[in-house]
Amino acid sequence: MSIHRVVSIAGCGVVLLSLAATPGVVRSPSSVVATETEACQLLSTADASKALEVASVPGKRMMAESPAGCVWSNDPAARDTSRRLVLNTHSVNAFGIAKRGTVAAIKIEPVAGIGDEAFYQVYQSGSPFIWARKGNTAISIRILTSVKPRVFSDDQDKAKLAVLAKAAISKL
Repeated sequence: MSIHRVVSIAGCGVVLLSLAATPGVVRSPSSVVATETEACQLLSTADASKALEVASVPGKRMMAESPAGCVWSNDPAARDTSRRLVLNTHSVNAFGIAKRGTVAAIKIEPVAGIGDEAFYQVYQSGSPFIWARKGNTAISIRILTSVKPRVFSDDQDKAKLAVLAKAAISKL
């Protein structure tokens, strides 16, 4: 086999692999994410401040190169010792996996009236998540505090998360 043919085959492989890893490329109906949503655009600083019950700084990407995760906090560095609100965008496939609740310690509770479908993930210890889906995009939101016992009860967290999820889903 000539070196040119090997290079050509390798080049095609690289293109196919890059397409498989590129958001927005159709793979299967359950994993399609039309575009990468900027998570920090889905909630306002006022939304975060109200939920955290402290003044929050504007949301910032959890990883500078990825628009999929955003964190709001009363600490500009969003250290573990601060109150934080985190929002992540997900594929429909990830939403389905989270909804299956395959871990016995995580209770799945459906939530009505938010997007196309929503549920809480409730943990025996630690704050709950809310997951919501609208079309081909899903989000998860969680309020984190480092204080033990927790600052908010599960019921308080759930009420705050439902308000936040409605606000975020309305922008998708």
